[in-house]
Amino acid sequence: MNSKVRQYLIEAARKKDKFVYYSDVVKDCGLEIDTNTEFGRRQLSEVLGQVSEFENNQLPSRPLLSSLAIYKDKNKNDHGDGFYRIAEQLGKGNFKKLKDDLFAFSEAEECRIFWQQTDNYQKFASISNGTETKDLIDFFNQDELDFFKKWQYKVYNPNDDEHKNAKNYLMATVWEKTIHLGREIVKRLQGFELDGKKYWSQRGWAENAEGANIQAAIVKPYTWVKVFRNTDRGKDIFFTFGIDAYPEAEAFIYKIDCQDKRDSKLSQTQIELCKTLVPASARWNEISFEDLVIENWDSLIETCVRFVQEHIERYDAIVEAVWGAAISPSLFKNKLIKKDKPKDSYESIPDTKRDFKGVDVDFQAIAKVQKDLGDKGETLVKQREIDFLKEKKLHDKAALVDIVQDGKGFDVYSFDESGNEKFIEVKTTTGNEYSPFYLSENEFHFMRLKKNQYSIYRVYNFDEENNFAMFFELSGDIEKQLIMEPSQYKVLIKNEELP
Repeated sequence: MNSKVRQYLIEAARKKDKFVYYSDVVKDCGLEIDTNTEFGRRQLSEVLGQVSEFENNQLPSRPLLSSLAIYKDKNKNDHGDGFYRIAEQLGKGNFKKLKDDLFAFSEAEECRIFWQQTDNYQKFASISNGTETKDLIDFFNQDELDFFKKWQYKVYNPNDDEHKNAKNYLMATVWEKTIHLGREIVKRLQGFELDGKKYWSQRGWAENAEGANIQAAIVKPYTWVKVFRNTDRGKDIFFTFGIDAYPEAEAFIYKIDCQDKRDSKLSQTQIELCKTLVPASARWNEISFEDLVIENWDSLIETCVRFVQEHIERYDAIVEAVWGAAISPSLFKNKLIKKDKPKDSYESIPDTKRDFKGVDVDFQAIAKVQKDLGDKGETLVKQREIDFLKEKKLHDKAALVDIVQDGKGFDVYSFDESGNEKFIEVKTTTGNEYSPFYLSENEFHFMRLKKNQYSIYRVYNFDEENNFAMFFELSGDIEKQLIMEPSQYKVLIKNEELP
């Protein structure tokens, strides 16, 4: 929190009917913010929001000081949407209703009433002679973590005082402290910003008095905030930090992640690509609750900042790759990357030109190269399937994934995300996604036999040095997706008595 801005707004509140303009806050408080840009306006909204959060989180809570700042434009002469979003997040009501009711003006009057009382001003205006917020906010403690574990996944009843008190307590403790941590991380990183809104609930279902299922707010089991480059806003890939109260975690978590649920701007293919590219060292790191409570702000902030700095090159490469740039094999060794099936493929098999000239062919050497390439492709697919099933929490199925013996009609035994058997034929090439491949008679008939459980993984652009490749999947009625012609003939001597 910027204590200078807070003091500036308090002084404004002590003057009758006084409002200040957003531009005045920037100028008079010496903020290095350009309000002519969207980013600058977001920065100012964040500064003002922090001041109001600080006041709201006091016991008892105090009026929101940012209500005293308005637009200078006479055509608006009102507060920005940022104020009403903060007010909604702080539990003051619905955004639209607050705005329609001009809540900011009534809240500004409450600020004046409070701060014009000499006793309040003397007690609360000063915050320890400018001590930073970091020193004012206590570190995470066991009581609030236990309370969070108790309330995770509970259906929230807005008409129950116990529920309202619990929500306010959680927002003022684990959520506020997680957001504070995010702010401190961003302060120490050049060109980064924070998405740290107090979305304490998620959509869910509950049973009403009549026994019917109805939509309800469910208390989230995590307090994650997102940190990302300000040039990557809207790309939905970020560093994540926060408390996770899941029984199997119960820890402070930090990782590289992407928005993979509602409101994501990423396609399912982009989401899977991102999760594939995130290295194991950045996929999930945790500090148990037991270890967390003996840390402090300095040590936790240092851990998080160091994590970003150590993985920034990989983060940048992931963002670029997910949003269409070429993927560098040297950065993503031992990876198999899923891509969409090419749409601009062949309409017919090209004619083959035959010159019938003699050549020397080392069939054994060719067969060995193809066998080695095929084995490496199958190994990549096996590991990819194991990782995929573990991601879906199907650890028992992941343990059963294997490369099968030759002759079975497929190469890798696996499972889909519902736990159903999956038979994968792997076709690997160093060429591109349009390179032709071959099916044996045995593979062809097995594909027909297991039509609903069978997939072909076309592995292409295989890079042996980095053990890196891409693939697309063919599934369903695969025969309708292929153009095929026989390349060999099985020959027997014909009985001369036959016509």
